[in-house]
Amino acid sequence: MKDKIQIEKYIEDLENQFKNKFSKSKEIFEQGLDYFPNSVAQPARTLKPFPPFIESASGNSVMTVDGVELLDFWQGHFCNILGHNHPVLTEAISSNITNNCALQSGFLTPLENELASLFRKTTNMESFIFTTSGTLATMYATMLGLSYTKKSLVLKLEGGWHGAQPWSVTGVKYPEGINKNVLESSGLPEDWDEQVVTVPMNDIEALTKCFDKCGDKIGVFILELVLGNSGMVMANKDFIKEVRRLTEQYGVVLIIDEMVTGFRVRAGGLYKLYDIEPDLVTFGKVVTGGMPFACIAGKRKIIEEASSSKKIRVWADSGTFNCHPTSLRVAIETIKYLVEHEQEIYPSIIKKMNTLRNACKEIMCKYNIDIDITGESNDDSIPNFPIGTIRFIKDKEKYDKTKAINHWNGDLVDTNLRDRVIRIALMLKGIYVWQGMGVVTHSHSEDDIIKLISAYEEFASELGN
Repeated sequence: MKDKIQIEKYIEDLENQFKNKFSKSKEIFEQGLDYFPNSVAQPARTLKPFPPFIESASGNSVMTVDGVELLDFWQGHFCNILGHNHPVLTEAISSNITNNCALQSGFLTPLENELASLFRKTTNMESFIFTTSGTLATMYATMLGLSYTKKSLVLKLEGGWHGAQPWSVTGVKYPEGINKNVLESSGLPEDWDEQVVTVPMNDIEALTKCFDKCGDKIGVFILELVLGNSGMVMANKDFIKEVRRLTEQYGVVLIIDEMVTGFRVRAGGLYKLYDIEPDLVTFGKVVTGGMPFACIAGKRKIIEEASSSKKIRVWADSGTFNCHPTSLRVAIETIKYLVEHEQEIYPSIIKKMNTLRNACKEIMCKYNIDIDITGESNDDSIPNFPIGTIRFIKDKEKYDKTKAINHWNGDLVDTNLRDRVIRIALMLKGIYVWQGMGVVTHSHSEDDIIKLISAYEEFASELGN
């Protein structure tokens, strides 16, 4: 790549162009500085010097308040597998409005049973709890598991994220270095990190040692099959099978968090391709169709920890907006559409992502830019994941792609280039990406993939040698 001074000048020029092209977004951003602790209401959507603000979204793209159309590979935090505001889903919302069932009434509706029936058919799970967010679903699932096992320790993967809930906020981004597993949120008891232990993904030896040491104390093991927070690193099938064996041996409730992976590569859970049956699974994002909804699915004997027949139960199914009728209707139509069009949707998005991933590798190599693109499977029976990130490698000799937490190691990976610079550069070319790449959905055409590949070529020629 260019030397440090040249790169700094390149970034400065990009930011000046960005400020000019997105001047209305800059104005709105500055208006909000006084309102929110992180300048915007949802900090995952911002970046320096400021984020784009949009006024509409349709299919594969969004329109910013600046009048700039952006081909979108972020797609609602990966919710919109059919694209923004797909007609099937907007018509479902319109139907609820027409039938005077669009807003929360505080009464039960037949939609609850209809959606539960769909989940049972697509997941083979026995019992379900609906809620309004992935964070709540993983928190409630953890509480159900701890209640069932009567044990207090939670095991998770290094670099794993399960929403901003108490058992998730350790071992995430390692702000004090990858060798220091610290509590990454204030507002919790100082010794809260002692309630959570972590193991590295795909390290069977470390996994075995962890269970040898504290297996009898672990009540819950919660994990993702693709580590979203750590850049979409995929689990090995052998590792997951050993996880299932050990959790059964030690009486640990295994929770598979499928917020990102569920209904992403097939019309159901990714865990089926790993040939295991978890105790609990959490679903959100794709199945929501872009509405606030999440689901805990699992074995009846564990879900029943939330039953009012218990003297002290897990309060996992309350909330004013739980089972919101419009959320339920959209989730129903989303799942029905994915099931009906399964062979049309999934092979296509996986193929497009493979094309994108391979082309990006070739381009960056051509310009002597060392990268690693995540989301690749280690098993022929499991497809590559249709979400990926680009890691710009600083130290090729020390970088180890098998270690998921290297995603946040600033000594090995240029996180500024990945999370900010390439996003700004590509927005100037009419494309919005996440961590250098993002998600391919049913709304993205082959021409959209070619457009992003061409943008990579331009970006690499500007950055590289």
